[in-house]
Amino acid sequence: MLTEVPVTTATRVTDVVEFCKEAGESECHLAEVWNGHERPLPQELLLLDLLNAWGARRPEVRYYLRHRPLWPPGRTTTPPLVATR
Repeated sequence: MLTEVPVTTATRVTDVVEFCKEAGESECHLAEVWNGHERPLPQELLLLDLLNAWGARRPEVRYYLRHRPLWPPGRTTTPPLVATR
């Protein structure tokens, strides 16, 4: 299912996750996919800043709600991109 979410300068990743997840669902995260690589995004990241950082490549990037834990508790940094192919 495709869900379009309005993004403003104040929209954080956690806002998008809350908007898209099912009622009662708790173990979700937003994943960024580009060129066969996927990485989970930190909950407090401002999404518009990230979208703008992609510049001309922005149309190549996709974002998916993953229905599993983001990463182990206590981890707060963005991991590097990992191949999904």
